[in-house]
Amino acid sequence: MELLWLLVGIVIGAIATSACWFSWNYANQRRDRKFRKRSRHVLKAKSIDSLKTWAQNIQLNHHDQSESSELIDNHEVSLSWEKIVEAAPIGYIQVDRDNRLTLCNQKAATMMGIANCQTSLLRKPFLLQLIRSYELDRLVEQTRSLSASTQADWVFHPAIPDPANPVPQIGRPIRARSLCLEHGQVGIFLEDRQEAVAITQQRDRWTSDIAHELKTPLTSIRLVAETIEPCVDPESRIWVNRLLGETDRITKLVQDLLELGQMDVGIEPVLNLSEVNLPTIVRAVWSTLEPLANRKQITLNQLGDEKLVWQLDESRMYRLLLNLLDNSIKHSPSLQSITIKTSMLNSDLIIETIDAGEGFPEDSLPYIFDRFYQIDPSRTRSGLNRGGSGLGLAIARQIVTLHKGAIVAKNHPETGGAWITISLPHQNLVTAQGSEYFHK
Repeated sequence: MELLWLLVGIVIGAIATSACWFSWNYANQRRDRKFRKRSRHVLKAKSIDSLKTWAQNIQLNHHDQSESSELIDNHEVSLSWEKIVEAAPIGYIQVDRDNRLTLCNQKAATMMGIANCQTSLLRKPFLLQLIRSYELDRLVEQTRSLSASTQADWVFHPAIPDPANPVPQIGRPIRARSLCLEHGQVGIFLEDRQEAVAITQQRDRWTSDIAHELKTPLTSIRLVAETIEPCVDPESRIWVNRLLGETDRITKLVQDLLELGQMDVGIEPVLNLSEVNLPTIVRAVWSTLEPLANRKQITLNQLGDEKLVWQLDESRMYRLLLNLLDNSIKHSPSLQSITIKTSMLNSDLIIETIDAGEGFPEDSLPYIFDRFYQIDPSRTRSGLNRGGSGLGLAIARQIVTLHKGAIVAKNHPETGGAWITISLPHQNLVTAQGSEYFHK
């Protein structure tokens, strides 16, 4: 009897299970039919719009991913640039379009006396708030206005940290070169020139000391040569004359070194000003150099007012023009001409010398007036050194400086040769007849 009831229970359970399964299966099939019916309705009515929307969503998602990737790349580049700048052997600072300091490595912070540089950068201070240098601020503005890299040299004097307890601050020679960056930003590389300036000063002192030591023996050599000249056979006297000439040349070089040394310590030689006719002194200089010019068949093209007279130190102006024209003859090809032009611009005397030589290498232009500076022969097109002792142009600049003027070296756009421009302020301009044309 118990077995019978067990069998009945199993049958009832199987029937119930089957009924549940059929009921669940029917519900699923009904739901699937409704879903397919609705899907067909949607695809018939809105399939194109749906596809367009779907495609646009994909593009937007892809664009967002690209922007995110670009932001990550830019962030990585920014971090890499900061690491490079921090490891650089020279100082570097960067400002944004509002002249706020956004980047400063430790070299620049030490050079410019900035304490807690990284902490200060968090509030993005203005450049002049941290670095009180109007030369640096002017360099930034000049870079923006020209949209080009610019270089400037000056002596930076740090601000006194405590005005109530002033401590003398030592000036630091700085050379800065700017870069024009995007979005109005400007980057500036800062080079500490203190060691280079100290070496230059030491070299100049050594040169001045040597010049002082040479002056006395040169005088003795000349006296001996003058004493023995009458006792020498006429056939051999040419050698004594050559000895006298070389002695005079070296004595003049020593005198130039002594005058350069005097200017280094702030002692300006006295100018013997007089009314000098420029065309006359140019012809006198060319007459001295004409034997050298004739060897290369070089001619002089002299331009300017024949009656122009200026108050100058005649002997120094003669030396100035002699140095410039001598350089032009040495470095001009044969059968060429050298142009020297005198004119007036805004009441200043302008003297220009132009040759057709190889010109100056562009990277040498800032240094050619430095004493003892000589251009590497491999840097010139002809392979020739611009020669000499490296004092000719330094002395020329000294003479111009004594006259309160300025001298600039360039390469002429037409001839490609050296183009020296001298500007001298007026003092008393008169005509050759002696009548006053302009008086200060």
